[in-house]
Amino acid sequence: MPASRTITYGFGSWVGSQTGLTTCGWWPQDPNTLNPPFDQTKLISSDLSKNLQAVRNGQITLAQVQVDDAPVHGGDTKIGPSFPTGSLLNGCWLEKGDYDALPVAKKPPRIPSDMQCRDYELTSVWYWSGTLANRRFWGFHAEITAEQGTSALVSVWPAGKSLEAGLPAAGSWWLNLPNVAHPIEAGFTAIGTGLSNPKQGALFLDAPTRVSLGLSGPKLPRYQGSNIMPQVK
Repeated sequence: MPASRTITYGFGSWVGSQTGLTTCGWWPQDPNTLNPPFDQTKLISSDLSKNLQAVRNGQITLAQVQVDDAPVHGGDTKIGPSFPTGSLLNGCWLEKGDYDALPVAKKPPRIPSDMQCRDYELTSVWYWSGTLANRRFWGFHAEITAEQGTSALVSVWPAGKSLEAGLPAAGSWWLNLPNVAHPIEAGFTAIGTGLSNPKQGALFLDAPTRVSLGLSGPKLPRYQGSNIMPQVK
């Protein structure tokens, strides 16, 4: 049986309506830039209580997940989860199935027009079962510059910025990839040690490694201030 997992995509979020304590409508771009501005038909509806932690608590089923967790539970969704005290301009990580199901008129591009990065830098995955159960991985752009067995010297770029001209890597570290990275799989980690594997591309690092290396998530929206790393979960 394939491992069960939840994939989420990160977006900058401008809350435009509050319909309940944890339910809201949000725009994935500055509503001033819409035509017409603040177009209510472009709002994406989300129940922020329908997150991964609610599944862990037995409050909802896995099929009901709409968004990733708040930072206190290891995710990066920051518009809430309570209103009206929650943030009205911040990041929201939308569950892949909910994103795929959005009508064309509402569906934002995976990469915002004002960001220069790859889509995997705005992707997170949590595993419910299988050999990776109870682990979370975050996407980064990376390059392997040296190898020793299964360990690699890896340069990692800041999430959400890898295509910005002249931007250097956030740092370079020796990593034992089988221990800290998502296995090579289409749509997830692309690079690896050995002659047959690419040396530049997507690298999904687990949450403890992300924190230990001091790698924060992408700034959503792009002009937000510093991004505090979520708890290790």
